[in-house]
Amino acid sequence: EEKEKFEDWYPYDFITEGHDQTRGWFYSQLGTGVISMGRSPYQKVLMHGFVLDEKGNKMSKSLGNVVSPEEVIEKYGADVLRFYLLWASKPWDDLKFVWDELLNINKMFNILWNVYVFSTTYMSLDNFNPMEITEDDIILRPEDKWIISKANTLVKEVAKDFDKLFFHKATRKINNFILEDLSRWYVRLIRGRTWVESDDPDKLGAYYSLYTALTKLIFVLCPIAPHVSEEIYDNLVKGVNSDAPESIHMNDWGYDEDAIDEELESKMDVVREVIDASIRARDIAQYKLRWPVSDITVVSQDEDVLKAIEELTDIIKDQSNTKDVLCASEFEKLSFNAKPNLKTLGPRLKGDMGKVMAALKQGDGNQIKADLEANGSISIEGHELSADDVLFDSELPDDFVSSEFEGGNVFVNTNITPEIKQEAMARELIRRVQDMRKDMDLDVEANIDVCVETTSDFKDLITPQSEFISHEVRAKSLTIVDSEICDKDSDYEKEWDIEGEKVVISIKNI
Repeated sequence: EEKEKFEDWYPYDFITEGHDQTRGWFYSQLGTGVISMGRSPYQKVLMHGFVLDEKGNKMSKSLGNVVSPEEVIEKYGADVLRFYLLWASKPWDDLKFVWDELLNINKMFNILWNVYVFSTTYMSLDNFNPMEITEDDIILRPEDKWIISKANTLVKEVAKDFDKLFFHKATRKINNFILEDLSRWYVRLIRGRTWVESDDPDKLGAYYSLYTALTKLIFVLCPIAPHVSEEIYDNLVKGVNSDAPESIHMNDWGYDEDAIDEELESKMDVVREVIDASIRARDIAQYKLRWPVSDITVVSQDEDVLKAIEELTDIIKDQSNTKDVLCASEFEKLSFNAKPNLKTLGPRLKGDMGKVMAALKQGDGNQIKADLEANGSISIEGHELSADDVLFDSELPDDFVSSEFEGGNVFVNTNITPEIKQEAMARELIRRVQDMRKDMDLDVEANIDVCVETTSDFKDLITPQSEFISHEVRAKSLTIVDSEICDKDSDYEKEWDIEGEKVVISIKNI
């Protein structure tokens, strides 16, 4: 019986030790295994590195640079330490222990927990039960299908990395999914949908997608961070499914290959780059993201880029805070000024360089550029100039600013129309009311009455936006006055300066 067990277990699937055991543990086992059994005693071996201090020195009590696991666990917990050790370096390399990096991993776990709390808070308020949802109950937007695809892709790739012992790659993919895909992108996209009060299929689609992404995530996270994964599993999965295994570790990971849409993932990458470029352009113009713009124009020669923009325009509108998204292969409003290429023309023109330079400067740069593109050359002051002989400086029209992304350029129209000004001021007011809600520690679903005392000019700006303001701050009533004083029977009053206008906001919790 013992012989059968030995034959079942031998050789070992996997062993690991530090690189100081090359001639010790590894070689000793190999030698004795070959001599006694005629084969290697292990099928897979990992030679791990050592943990060093931040400067790369060996940890030593005499140097006073030792960091004990107990110290880290007491400050941040075992999950943070486990994740950090796998994330910080390749398993076979030495690891420089850096407290600031550990702190970043701790922040990642806090963000994960915040996403979990956000999800369960709104799902609980709406009595959402994923076990009772059918395809007919929900509407999935492109962003919903995208996060489901990304979650399944994550499971697929992490499983491969684990099989190869690429724990550093697996943890970095999990980290990126939590921070970039889930928290900073998807939750931001769906936040407004969670405020709809009815059992709207669109809202339920967001809940379903978020639930799917979170459950896929904790299954791949649990071998690395068992404590937080188990805690989330107990509520998120076992809380709604009495037949679920007792522990998260008793589940198969599993991923749905049919749910993975690589084309959609690529298109969303383009959209995110475009939005980042539009934000950079706003920064250049010092134009607040809170303020809407009339339009942005995406210019690209790449058909795949333009296709992605057209299909996911609504996401760009929402996240770029723009009324319209235009696509083009060229930005027609761009002006060009022509000048000679001194490297190519200098040796040829010699004394005529001044005349050619003046002619190019005085000419219509846009027309010169068009003629060169159409004919390949132009005649200036008796000289034939090719496209290589003429350089162009571009000039944006007033109220436009641009920024590049990998697939092209984004041009943002910063002209402030009366309608744009109204909405911009409404959003400024909304931000102040939301800050006051936080000061009052109101629940997310709490309704309020709001009264605004301000100047007649500011009143005229925000009054047309009353319905929008009320919806955003969950106000049952919104009163805006300029010559009167608000009812002082309020729970909280605060004076603000909004773009140079005095604004007094009173809030009553109802």
